[in-house]
Amino acid sequence: MSIQAVVKRKGKTRKGKGFSREELREVGLSFSEALKRKIPIDTRRSTKHEENVQMLKTALEPIASVKEARIVELTEVKGIGLKTAKKLKEAGIESANGLATSDPQRVAEILGSSETRAARFVEDAQSLLKE
Repeated sequence: MSIQAVVKRKGKTRKGKGFSREELREVGLSFSEALKRKIPIDTRRSTKHEENVQMLKTALEPIASVKEARIVELTEVKGIGLKTAKKLKEAGIESANGLATSDPQRVAEILGSSETRAARFVEDAQSLLKE
């Protein structure tokens, strides 16, 4: 997940090092869960900016909808066979649910394929879960 916090100081806005604990709390995300999702955290910040809260909510929407869905096998995703599924499982992506929330660049690295192909797998997994 590649999102970046915004910090305001003395009337100026700049890119921040991470989100504050208060911003994480506002969207219902624990500190440890944010670390697992590789969301940048700045423990020194105590401010809460509405832009950052909205950015987190937007980034977490697809994840929330996937959590409510049923668990779908990787081989049900169009174009993924047993060998590809095995590679993904060895890398920690156990189901289509996990694939749907994965970064296409990471999937491309795992499979040793193009990012376009990996993005298609991620999109196909997302559309499969919406059905």
